[in-house]
Amino acid sequence: MKIAIPIFGNRISPRFDFSPEMWIIDVEGREVVRQEKLPTANLNLPQRLEQITSNGVDKVICGGIDGFCQSQLGSRGIDVVQDVIGDAEIVFDLFMKGRLRPGFCCERRGRRRFCARRNGSGGRKT
Repeated sequence: MKIAIPIFGNRISPRFDFSPEMWIIDVEGREVVRQEKLPTANLNLPQRLEQITSNGVDKVICGGIDGFCQSQLGSRGIDVVQDVIGDAEIVFDLFMKGRLRPGFCCERRGRRRFCARRNGSGGRKT
């Protein structure tokens, strides 16, 4: 499975269509076998969608995404987990554990990791 996460620094980018980088992670079973960060700042929307498709991505984990992009990805067989914010590594770790849900906010607080639904309920340490 290949996962794409639009990033801004070390965080999930607030908008899919304006992220400066795309973190693409290739996972086999529960192991990361390859990962890379691709520049996307100079790509227009069709080029971003093509980059995801041509890299064989199965799932996109992102912050905000418009209906058009979500529809385009869905029509290409790519699943989207949206409305996720916070530290990209924590988000990916939560995904690998099968616990990531839309609307999660994942942050580092000191040495601890904390994820909660953005409405304030369901907070837990990871």
